[in-house]
Amino acid sequence: MPAFSHVFVVVMENLGYAGAIAVPGFARLAARYASATRYYAFGHPSLPNYLDLTSGSSWGIASDCPTCYVAAPNVASQLQAAHVSWGAYMEGVPSPCWLAPYGPGGYAGKHDPFAYYLAIRDSRAACSHIRPLPDLYRALAGPAAAVPRFVWVTPNLCHDGHDCPPSVAAAWLDGFVGRVVASAAWRHRGVLFVTWDEANGDSSGVGASGRVTAGGGGGRVLTLVIAPGVPAGLRVGAVYDHDSLLATVEDAFGLPLLNGARRAAPLTAFFQARRTPARAGARPARRARA
Repeated sequence: MPAFSHVFVVVMENLGYAGAIAVPGFARLAARYASATRYYAFGHPSLPNYLDLTSGSSWGIASDCPTCYVAAPNVASQLQAAHVSWGAYMEGVPSPCWLAPYGPGGYAGKHDPFAYYLAIRDSRAACSHIRPLPDLYRALAGPAAAVPRFVWVTPNLCHDGHDCPPSVAAAWLDGFVGRVVASAAWRHRGVLFVTWDEANGDSSGVGASGRVTAGGGGGRVLTLVIAPGVPAGLRVGAVYDHDSLLATVEDAFGLPLLNGARRAAPLTAFFQARRTPARAGARPARRARA
């Protein structure tokens, strides 16, 4: 895994792969950058996916419950312990450390996994990393050092496609990607991952064997990989899921793998493609763990 200076993760809402790639704005982004064509969400509804993306498990939660907090290890706590800067930027959240289930600007707590971890909720210092999205925009306009090394972004309920048409979400995403790739943080060995939480009407997933199953998952979703040197229009057909993205983030920062990330293949094929494009469709090997 490359030694990224900055890792950005953006999560969109409720659109399967076929539906997303049929939206001109999303299709243009896939053609301009790189995409995973066999990437699967964890389950239904939204919240279990957000928890899985940040901890490798849903912790038995199978709803969008507003107060089912968990005392569980998570990537933010890992980063903090490793002294790696991080920020969770929530569009519509009115102030840093906001822990209410909803905000006036289209913020929904069920799309903010960090607010569910007790280690973050119970610490003013930890929850201060949950911040309004304009704070990130200001940081992106400055030097790379002004941007946390790990950046999570949740758009509001309109811009993520939950409450507004996909065309509106695509326009927002195109503008956001433009901000990131113009930043010093991205140009200085950065990477941006964009995925969808789940695919409405699709319950396919990745089983324990690593094979695609007809049920038990959150469906096939589009996932974009945007990094300097990754070929435009690259499509990687390896089987991935949300645990793969978590494993990629943890590997990038040298963190121990949490829960489902231990059995998942990270997204290394995209970065191998910068050197050996012919291998891009192969299932990446998982590096050994002691």
